[in-house]
Amino acid sequence: MNITKTLIAGAVLVSGLGLIAAPSASADTGPYGKDTCKQGFVWREAMSNDHVCVSPEQRSQAALDNSLSAEREEPNGGAWGPHTCRQGFVWRVVVANDLVCVTPATRDRVAADNAVAAQRVQG
Repeated sequence: MNITKTLIAGAVLVSGLGLIAAPSASADTGPYGKDTCKQGFVWREAMSNDHVCVSPEQRSQAALDNSLSAEREEPNGGAWGPHTCRQGFVWRVVVANDLVCVTPATRDRVAADNAVAAQRVQG
């Protein structure tokens, strides 16, 4: 193979590898892909795979609520099953099966954070 053909083959190989390795523009929205939060926000992580972007304070609140949930449940269950909340507490409902007992104000805040979730991600 002469030098010209070798150089052309090398250039094609290198440019082809560059196309394969380059991420698509739509997938490159940040270090965590489509779940990358805008500056000032973090994942709530109330449950596994809860990537709703919230303030650091709300993330801390979710962790605290998780740790206190058993204390906020009726010890013997109740009308709503084994996770019936004590008087003054309601289910958080980050998603439909989130049965962590929280104050009504916290549940309202979770709903508000969920409603604006798309506005808090890079993209």
